[in-house]
Amino acid sequence: MTTTGGRRSAGGSPQVAPTSETAWRAWSTMCDLVLDNERRREVSDAIGLSFGRVKALRRIARHPMTMGELAIKLGIDAPYATLVVDELERQGLVERRPHPTDRRVKLVTATPRGAKEAQRAQDILNRLPVGMEALSGAELETLATILAKIRLPASGD
Repeated sequence: MTTTGGRRSAGGSPQVAPTSETAWRAWSTMCDLVLDNERRREVSDAIGLSFGRVKALRRIARHPMTMGELAIKLGIDAPYATLVVDELERQGLVERRPHPTDRRVKLVTATPRGAKEAQRAQDILNRLPVGMEALSGAELETLATILAKIRLPASGD
């Protein structure tokens, strides 16, 4: 299988080539900022869980959900979601409760400690990259405008 421009994503799937080398460099830099592995490692170390488990905890802390909903939100299968919740429950970060309208289903909710740890993880992830502090207000406004343009769907939806 060939790819346009010869580039592949981390998962090996073909990627559409940017229109120019400058666009590719900009995209690469944005990916580095957003997918900052050092930040993820910092979160994992602070909370004492893998980043995937922290991601699950943050989702549950935002909104209690069923195991099936959690699996869908995380893009994992239901048996693996059960393993994730089992570990979080053992650590005292979440608990299973009866669903208010369906006795067959359990609702996973964050404990007070789990909510606190999820917020601590979110605080670490929300810290601005150091380089952003060096940008002027006008530069930040330009960056925000450019990113908003990129984010707009092409179809105008």
